[in-house]
Amino acid sequence: MNAVRLKDKVAIVTGGTSGIGRESCFLFAREGAKVVVAGTNAQRGEAVAAAIAEEGGEAVFIQTDVTQEEQVIRMVNETKRRYGKIDVLFNNATWYNVIPATEMPLEVWRRTIDTTLTGPFLCCKYVIKEMMKDGGGSIINTSSVGGTVAFIAHPAYNAAKGGLNMLTKNLALDYGKYQIRANCISPGIIETPLTENNLGDPEKYDRLLSRCFTGRIGTPEDVASAALFLASDESTFITGTNLHVDNGWTAR
Repeated sequence: MNAVRLKDKVAIVTGGTSGIGRESCFLFAREGAKVVVAGTNAQRGEAVAAAIAEEGGEAVFIQTDVTQEEQVIRMVNETKRRYGKIDVLFNNATWYNVIPATEMPLEVWRRTIDTTLTGPFLCCKYVIKEMMKDGGGSIINTSSVGGTVAFIAHPAYNAAKGGLNMLTKNLALDYGKYQIRANCISPGIIETPLTENNLGDPEKYDRLLSRCFTGRIGTPEDVASAALFLASDESTFITGTNLHVDNGWTAR
């Protein structure tokens, strides 16, 4: 492995068992980080950690539901026990459903908010306490173009991602003095398991593709590369920002 940009760093990636999170785990490990793969699916998580080890990297899976405070605390404590510090937190776990507000069951609203906004809050709450002791770090939150512009029939998702944008700015303000940076990435349409239903419909695919200025749908690697930049020391003067990785979606 070519261990360069994250050499000797320890990174937690939530939602690390598939899609953007999975690719970010691999990329971070290839760049020298010790990676904590956090997620709810043990089979997929263990497979990611094992595949990273086969490439010569270092990773461990810690089963974590980010909506459960006690599980977040356990994840943070286990990371510290294994590796002694936390340099990077990539809050990537999310969940959503396509239902207009008047038809949305309260449990769907709550699950979306809990996973997409409360989960990152809990992870930040406990990781920041450790970063303050250890001299700083980088927090990266996966937001969405849906935190900047609205989607039809996504009231909970739009609300959660918009809230995550503002949480990120607040953390940047409050903890910059501890050398802790907080930034968002807002992907556009990316080929992941969460988007496969839309991308499998030719009409929807063409409509989404029309929003991509250079004529292609995004890949998990596109977002992982942005996360790597924000995790690395190349971005030490960047905090409180929202990096749109959207191929021009929000430029209209």
